[in-house]
Amino acid sequence: MKKVIHIKKVLFNPFFWAIINVLLIFPTLSARAGSSSEFSNPMVSKNITELVEAIADIIFKIGIPVATVFIIYSGLMFVTARGSEEQLKKAKSTFMWTVLGTAVLLGAKVIALAIKETVKGF
Repeated sequence: MKKVIHIKKVLFNPFFWAIINVLLIFPTLSARAGSSSEFSNPMVSKNITELVEAIADIIFKIGIPVATVFIIYSGLMFVTARGSEEQLKKAKSTFMWTVLGTAVLLGAKVIALAIKETVKGF
């Protein structure tokens, strides 16, 4: 029982997550340090269809990892609930909203592609 409480304290400690973030971001920053100091525009588009597709791709590339993290987090909430009705309700709600958000994300990608193909037709 004490071990579970200790793990919960560590997982919900903001300093723990700050350290994890630094460890995940540092390799990217150090790799970027060796390159030129100029920033380039990642969205090079000649028309509106390419712009819509580029924005949808960026949102999709950011949203899928975030959705994955929240699915893992809701699974962790299910495991740590250990039969508590209140915590199970919270875990189910988190999972439901994560799945709904992922569905909206995928739907947005499909809508962006539909807009692109519609505009291309004109």
